[in-house]
Amino acid sequence: MRSVNFGKAIPFAPLRASRLKRATGVFLKGLERSRWLLAAAVLCMTTGATCIPKRPLAEFQPQPIFTAPPSVEQMAQVVNRSKNIQSLQSNFVTINPNQIRNLDASLVWQRSRRFKISGGISRMMGNNFEVGSNEQWFWMSVRDGMRPQLFFARHDEFEAQPIRRILPVSPLWILEALGISELDPYQVLGAPIPRPDGMLELTTLAPSATGSYTRTLVMDPKFGFSRHVYLKDPTGRLVASANQSDHNFYSSISMALPHRVLIQLIPAIDPPTEIDVTIGSYVINALDTNSNVNFDLPNQNGYEVINLVQFNQGLPQAVTPIQVAPPGPVAVPPPAAPQQLPPTAYRGVPWDGRQVR
Repeated sequence: MRSVNFGKAIPFAPLRASRLKRATGVFLKGLERSRWLLAAAVLCMTTGATCIPKRPLAEFQPQPIFTAPPSVEQMAQVVNRSKNIQSLQSNFVTINPNQIRNLDASLVWQRSRRFKISGGISRMMGNNFEVGSNEQWFWMSVRDGMRPQLFFARHDEFEAQPIRRILPVSPLWILEALGISELDPYQVLGAPIPRPDGMLELTTLAPSATGSYTRTLVMDPKFGFSRHVYLKDPTGRLVASANQSDHNFYSSISMALPHRVLIQLIPAIDPPTEIDVTIGSYVINALDTNSNVNFDLPNQNGYEVINLVQFNQGLPQAVTPIQVAPPGPVAVPPPAAPQQLPPTAYRGVPWDGRQVR
C-alpha cells in the first residue's frame, strides 16, 4: 500500500477560512449598502422627495425680457403665453391654511374648468380635503373630526350671486393666483402706473354676471410676470388677492410660473382666510395617464351636504343628492337680516374661517 505523507497535505482549512472571511466581508459591505439604499428609499417615500436628479437651477431662472418699460401690448403678449398651457400637474404641493400647519397635496388642471387639489396631514393617511371643479360644478369636501362636510355649487348659479359666504370667488380663481392668467389690452383701464418698488400696476375690467369686477396686476417690468393680483367686486370691495414669488421658467411654454403663492380670500360676511401654497415642481402639458384622476363630484355618503348657492341666500339646508339638484336658478326669498343667517358651518381644512393675522 502506498503511504501518504500527511505532513505535506494541502492546507484546506486555512483556505476555507480565508475564502469565508473574504465572502463575509463582501456580504457585510453589500448589506450595509442595502441598508443605505433602503433608508434612502424610505426617506423618499416619507418626505415626498423624488430622488430624481434635479436640473441645474440655472435652467429654471427667469431671464430678463424687457430692457425698457414695456407697453400694455408687450405685457399682454407675455402674460398670454399661459394660453399654451393645456394641462398642469404637481404631486409636490404644500398648503398651509391660516398658518395652522403644512398639508401635503397634489394638484391637477385641464383646460378649462377641470381642476382638483386634494391632500391632508400625511400622504399615507389619505386625503382630508378636496377642492375640485368640472364644466358644471365645483365643490369642497372636508373631513373635520366627526363631521365631514361637502360644499357644492353650479358655476352659473354661484357666479350670479352678488353676496357670497365662505368663498368670495370660485375655486377656479386659484389658477389666476398660480399665474395662469390672461390679459386683454382692450379691458385695461388707463396706462400702467409705476410703483415705488419699481413694479408696474395694471388695472383691468373683469366682467361677470353681477357686474364688472376690477383686477389689478402688479407686473415686473423686467421679467414680464405678475408679482401680485388683486380682485375687487363691482362695489370696489377687495375680495381676493395673491402674492406671487419664487418664479421658475419653463422653456416649453416660454414663461415663468410662481412656486410660492400667498392667497387671501375675503367673503362678504365671514372672516377672511389666508392660504400659503408652495409648489415643488410642475408637469406641463403631459398629464400622467396612470394617475387615474377624475373630475367627478365626490361620493356624498357620510357627508353633510351643503348647497353654497342656498347657503349664500340664507336658506335652510336639506341634505339632497347633488345629482338631482335643480338645474335652474333657485328662487330668492325676501332677504333675511344678517343675524338670522345660519352660522358658518365650514370649519376645518383648508378653509377654517379664522381671522387672518
